[in-house]
Amino acid sequence: MKKRKAHLPFIDQLRHAIKSLKKMKPGEVHVLSINANYGHYQIVIGPEESSDHNRSIEINGEIHHLFVTPKNISAQPSKRQVEQNLKNTVIMRNLMIHLRDPKGDGKHLIIMSKNDNGLHPRECINLAGNDGERLMNELEHKSSYSLAAYRIIQKDILSALKKNKKPQEVTEH
Repeated sequence: MKKRKAHLPFIDQLRHAIKSLKKMKPGEVHVLSINANYGHYQIVIGPEESSDHNRSIEINGEIHHLFVTPKNISAQPSKRQVEQNLKNTVIMRNLMIHLRDPKGDGKHLIIMSKNDNGLHPRECINLAGNDGERLMNELEHKSSYSLAAYRIIQKDILSALKKNKKPQEVTEH
């Protein structure tokens, strides 16, 4: 039985979408820049690790908006949030991102320090009162929000590639 592409590690999904990644030599580093629907990203695919053939992925860039509630983080507000005038929501705008996935599987992030989870909003609009203050504080310190944002960014990148948005590519030896 074949695996569906959605269940493949993120690096493998990128390889399916960008043919030149299949031809990468072990010591090569590939840098991609892509303008996607929710943001602009630079993807650095590192050299192959010696024994397990993993490649690290580092994503730098900006995501336009994240809508954060106590139970959800998304790039677009849900219909329910819109109908309730975004009550209990924190809108984070123009987030600078720096995320590093050492295995390239899309599931493991390295959090550089406990004070930096890789997400830096330039502006927060708190429509959730005291809960919003707590949410904003948690966003800065909890890796679960980084992982949720990483999953949104992965889908955004893959969606852009499926729509034939060609990334700018650089290969370094």
